[in-house]
Amino acid sequence: MIRRIPVYKVSSLFLLLSSAVYSAESVNAVKLTYQEQEQGVDPYVVTYTMSSEFLRIDDEADNSGYIIYDLKQNRIYSISHYDQSILVVPQYPEKEFKPGFNLDIEYKLLENAPMISQKKVYNYRVNAVTKVSSETCMDIQLVPGLLPEVTKSLQSFQKIISAQHTLNLEQTPEEFKTPCYLVDQVYNKGDYYSKGLPIQEWHSNDKRRQLMNFENTEADAAIFKIPQEYRQYSLK
Repeated sequence: MIRRIPVYKVSSLFLLLSSAVYSAESVNAVKLTYQEQEQGVDPYVVTYTMSSEFLRIDDEADNSGYIIYDLKQNRIYSISHYDQSILVVPQYPEKEFKPGFNLDIEYKLLENAPMISQKKVYNYRVNAVTKVSSETCMDIQLVPGLLPEVTKSLQSFQKIISAQHTLNLEQTPEEFKTPCYLVDQVYNKGDYYSKGLPIQEWHSNDKRRQLMNFENTEADAAIFKIPQEYRQYSLK
């Protein structure tokens, strides 16, 4: 049984995403700040800056690159300053997930959790159930109705990531294809985003994420630009 990560109080300011342009150089955006942690790695801060057309993801501890998601093209650009290259991830065809086991999805109100922006917190848990065991693959605490335009875009982003991960699944050794690996790392299309904005996440690879803050901001439009001089490539 996975210990639930405690829910921490997040700023109660609720700000709607707007596409209005203040000037030729700036756009309205929403900025989300998460603390993330992976096994064997110290916690680090990742920011998600989203306008009406783009999402930019920055690891605040690493300035070697960043990620741009073009919402209109539905395409991801992973930019590396190290070798001046850009991995382009288009919308690959989605493959149907036909597991040889059952999925048990729990979705319930957390009665004692503090409200976020006057909205209640729910828990979304996915268990992979085989004939011999039941294993928790993801445990996510989220807030329904919080930043719906943001969650919609984040789900679209996750669908592209999932489709990319299915490309090399045939080359993955069979011993790695555990039920939770398939559910959480390969065929994870971000269905939980349709329930609300995640504020706490635990995944089966022991990756954790906690929302620290969200706010509206006037972002420099230049941060969403793709370096034209960098070499672009894709995996397929």
